[in-house]
Amino acid sequence: MDDKYKIFNDLNRVTARSNQVICVSLIIVFVTTLLNIFYTYKTSENAKNNFYLLDNGQKLATVRIKDYRRAMDILCEGHLTNFHQLFFAMEPDLRHIKRNIETKALYMADHSVQRLYNRLIDQNYYEDIAKSGYSIEVETDSMQVDYSRYPYAFKYYGKQRILKSGNTEYRSLVSQGYLMETGATSNNLNGLKITKFDVLKNRDLQ
Repeated sequence: MDDKYKIFNDLNRVTARSNQVICVSLIIVFVTTLLNIFYTYKTSENAKNNFYLLDNGQKLATVRIKDYRRAMDILCEGHLTNFHQLFFAMEPDLRHIKRNIETKALYMADHSVQRLYNRLIDQNYYEDIAKSGYSIEVETDSMQVDYSRYPYAFKYYGKQRILKSGNTEYRSLVSQGYLMETGATSNNLNGLKITKFDVLKNRDLQ
């Protein structure tokens, strides 16, 4: 009789141990799942606060900014500065000019900039720059972005510094338009697009 009960006791102990293993396994799975969810959430939140510092459309570094308004300021100002540099700063090299505009600047804006570009091509503006030997640099003075209404209206104030055979001349550069948020791409890292772009002033300064 003792041998028979011993078998049952062994079975009970095995069952109890199995139940313990199952309970421990479920606890481990539950805790691991919670940790994975927490890690995923934190990673997502960190990614939202990561923004690229750009220079002429090239990514320099990634910075973390928790204030959304400040982040938008940096993104919008950087986008506008880079666009005006790419579109209005030129060297006397037609291929260089077209590369900056066609493969970079045009991706940062809508068809309003494409129309302006086509109009300047028809006027032989870029060919004249290439033949003249002039170098044109862009200096940003200030910019205003209205965040109270979407899309964000902006006004850009700057100057073109024209280097002519050792002499320096300046042209005013005032533009306006709107900024819309779009998906970031390899051609547009900021995820912003300039719309309804218009040059308000671009004339010689005395």
